[in-house]
Amino acid sequence: MASDEVSLPVNTDTRRPHYYFNIFGGQSALILGSEDRRVGIGVGLGWGRPEPRFTFKKVKAELVYSVYYDHTGSRGASGEGPNQVESLGFLVYARYAASVSKKLGYYVNVGLGLQYSNQQTVDLSSKINSTPMLGVGLTWDTSNGEASLGLGLLHISNAGTVPPNQGQNQVYLMYGWRF
Repeated sequence: MASDEVSLPVNTDTRRPHYYFNIFGGQSALILGSEDRRVGIGVGLGWGRPEPRFTFKKVKAELVYSVYYDHTGSRGASGEGPNQVESLGFLVYARYAASVSKKLGYYVNVGLGLQYSNQQTVDLSSKINSTPMLGVGLTWDTSNGEASLGLGLLHISNAGTVPPNQGQNQVYLMYGWRF
């Protein structure tokens, strides 16, 4: 390894494509105008490939394409009753990963996507929304790939295309497996 490269855990090989499986759960944060506290759970599948153009200060990156399903529920807000929402989304993000030791590492995900929901909510006046995202977490090697545990922030908003544009910020805990 050249002296200017960051060492990676055994299963964090960024020279070949990888698949991702994620399960996540969390709730929306009542910030920046959001009123509707939603609790949700979901699953995602992704495919990532090395992307040398995204290298940041010697940390190599993968470009990951991910689809996910998210089910959220609300007890109601602003005079609207309880409801359940089913959403499908697509994300494209850069995943930066580095090691702390031979078996333990960390990651940072930064990306953007689109989400379609089966209904509008108090905070989301459109069924189609943009979804910038940020995630951080720890990784560790297993005999079948790399496991991870992290926190994520998904901002869901129609980008001002349908007023009002309150938006929603979902904070979630995510367990993932990269193979």
